[in-house]
Amino acid sequence: MPGTPVKVDRLGEAAIFLLPSLKLKKRSVEEEVHRFLVENFGGYTAAAGNIFGYWVGPDGRESYGEHRQFMVAVDEAKRQRLFEFLARIARELDEESILLHTADGVSVIWAQR
Repeated sequence: MPGTPVKVDRLGEAAIFLLPSLKLKKRSVEEEVHRFLVENFGGYTAAAGNIFGYWVGPDGRESYGEHRQFMVAVDEAKRQRLFEFLARIARELDEESILLHTADGVSVIWAQR
């Protein structure tokens, strides 16, 4: 009905990141990601399927990976928490880094060593 008030709650900016799909098969890692995203962001959206990419690493070698895509809404207060989690998960998955896309642009989150 025209003119009906619509309630809109702004959740923040979209943060989209990719995790290696085959390494996520480890049950404990997949559960850890799920638990963190639900507890800290109130939920998430994931996409699986034919998501893959090629990139050149710091060593100059070309790499390939198949991924699962995750999206959460982040505000300024939660942004650093997401960065720290992704750095830790990268280490646990034995990845050098994780690609993150936010309203600020595309970033590489390096694994904690």
